Amino acid sequence: MIPKRGYQLHLSRGDSVLRDIQGRTQKFKKLLCVLQDFHSETGSLNCLDIGCSSGIITSLLGDHFRMAIGIEIDQEAIQYAQHHSSSTRTQFLTADSMALPFHDNSVDVIVCNHIYEHVPDADQMMGEIYRVLKEEGFCYFSAGNKYMIMEGHYGLPFLSWVPKPLAHLYLRMTGKGNYYYEEHRSLRGLTQLVKGFRIHDYTLAVVRNPEKFFATDIFNTQTLLYKWIRWMAPYLYQWIPTYIWMLTKK
Repeated sequence: MIPKRGYQLHLSRGDSVLRDIQGRTQKFKKLLCVLQDFHSETGSLNCLDIGCSSGIITSLLGDHFRMAIGIEIDQEAIQYAQHHSSSTRTQFLTADSMALPFHDNSVDVIVCNHIYEHVPDADQMMGEIYRVLKEEGFCYFSAGNKYMIMEGHYGLPFLSWVPKPLAHLYLRMTGKGNYYYEEHRSLRGLTQLVKGFRIHDYTLAVVRNPEKFFATDIFNTQTLLYKWIRWMAPYLYQWIPTYIWMLTKK
C-alpha cells in the first residue's frame, strides 16, 4: 500500500511569493470580484479562508466580511499572519483542512484558492467544506489543471503531466527541487472532486472580461494573442490552466 502524503508543514518558509503583498493583493482583487459578482452583499457574512498561508488575502477579506478566519497547517505562516494582519475582523488558526474545527452548516462563505493540490487528501477536504458550509452558503474554488502547459509552482513545462518518479527527476535535473509534492487533477478529476456541489463556472467570464475581474495582469486585451485566447477558450476548455468555480450545495 502506498502511504498517504503528509502535509507541507513549512511551505511558506522558502516561498517569498506567499509574502508578496503586491502580488497577493492582485489575487485578492480577482477573488473578491468573483465573490461579489456572485453575491453582492458580503458585509453580514462570515468567511473561511482555507490554506491562508501568510494571511495577506485573509486580512483583505476581513475588510469586506463580518469576520474572516484564516486557517493553515503551517504554524510559522500563522504566526506571521497574526503579527502582520491589519484587519480587526480577522482571526487566524492553526488547523487541518481535512478536519475543520467548525460546526456543521456554520460558515457562510469559504475560499479554497489553489489549495487542493497541496492537501494529502483533497476528497476529504472537500467533504469537510461541504459539512461546514451553510445550506445557502457558497465556496470560491480555484483549481489548477493537471494539463496546464507551464506548471505554476516551479515554472517548468509539462511537469504535472509526467509520472511522479519522472517529475522528481525533472526537478532535480533543473535545480528546482528534489521532490514534486503537488497532485494536480484534470478537468474530469476536478469535476469528480466537487461532485457534491453545484458548479457556477466563472472561468470563461474572467477570460472574456478581464477588466471587470482584475485579470489584466494575465490578459493584455490589446494583443492579438488575447483575441485568439478569448475566441478559442470555449473550445479548449479542458486545457485551460486554471478553473474558477463558485460552488453551492446541491
